[in-house]
Amino acid sequence: MRVRLANFLATTATTIAGTFIPLYAHQLGADDVGVGLLATAAALAIVITNLICGHAADRYGTRVFIVYGLLASAISTLLQVFAFDFGSLVLFRVLNGLALGVYPAALISHVQASKERLGRFSAFGSLGWTAGSLLAGTIATYFTIRGTFVAASLLFFIAYLLALRFGVRPPDPNGEKPASLWEVFLRHRSTFLSVLIRHIGAHMIWAFWPLFLQKLGADYFWIGVTSAINTGTQFLVMYFLTDRAWSTGLLRLGLFLSSVTFMTFALAPNFWWILPTQILLGISWATLYVGGLRAATEGNPNPSTASAIFTSVLNISMVIGPALGAAIVPIGGYYALIYVGAALAFVAFLYRHLSLVRARALTPQSPCPSPPSPLPQRGEGKKEG
Repeated sequence: MRVRLANFLATTATTIAGTFIPLYAHQLGADDVGVGLLATAAALAIVITNLICGHAADRYGTRVFIVYGLLASAISTLLQVFAFDFGSLVLFRVLNGLALGVYPAALISHVQASKERLGRFSAFGSLGWTAGSLLAGTIATYFTIRGTFVAASLLFFIAYLLALRFGVRPPDPNGEKPASLWEVFLRHRSTFLSVLIRHIGAHMIWAFWPLFLQKLGADYFWIGVTSAINTGTQFLVMYFLTDRAWSTGLLRLGLFLSSVTFMTFALAPNFWWILPTQILLGISWATLYVGGLRAATEGNPNPSTASAIFTSVLNISMVIGPALGAAIVPIGGYYALIYVGAALAFVAFLYRHLSLVRARALTPQSPCPSPPSPLPQRGEGKKEG
């Protein structure tokens, strides 16, 4: 339970600290272009340390990366209080991004090694998004935006104290040398690439989502409600369902439902139509995220590296998606984003499905009957292509 609580606290802290960064940047003199560049710089910093530390955790053990990553996140989050202009904010956000990339892959690897349920662990992350979104507004209202960094830093520090008691085992000194990042990527490329394609399309939409909802008649309150319905559904599906299903099936279901969900947005005559679609969106993301993460890590001798690549793919899509969206909106408006996003999600589904069909076709078949062998672990993907 400690690891789930640490995930909840860290995700809540990240959400609280990140919610008002665009407004904070404007207060310190940034324009809209500067806000976009700030988000890009922070995301790239996370990708860099996530890949490096995730790969290193397979070799040196997870404890040092979890413990010191959470501590570094607490310190670097607090530093943002002292930003005095936009340039200093960029520096502090990059430092924070570097810290935020240290612990996630090692934390997921610890969950796998501890035989924890990955779906329930992920559910507490979704719960953290919900709590962080609700708390951020309250804290900023009563303590200003700088107060959000203080609160987030405190939550990171509590997570750090919890991590000290995880009892993470050191790496096996007689174990095999960890595979390289490229080798792990190639082994599970259909998982990573399908998630990347889908998520680029999703972030094309999310970059302009509040504006689209306002066009349909939503006010600030109902925009917040849509987020709560989405993340609340994610929590329930992740906690109760995703650990019971086959990981490959979960991922394909999530990709297909993403395409269907995005298309329902284009059919909305008004804002009220959007509310029930958020339930479908929560189901699609819960199944996609847990299914993809399990497919990449279960039965994998390099789970930290695989989870690092998986989370880095999500962060890379947060850079590419909004950039593509900014290019498409002037041409076709918000509905063009939705159609392209739905098409990309369906392409991701087809790619994943055809990759698995091809991998099965290339699997050697024994010419003679052989004794029954134990069933492979769910999500084992050595031949997924």
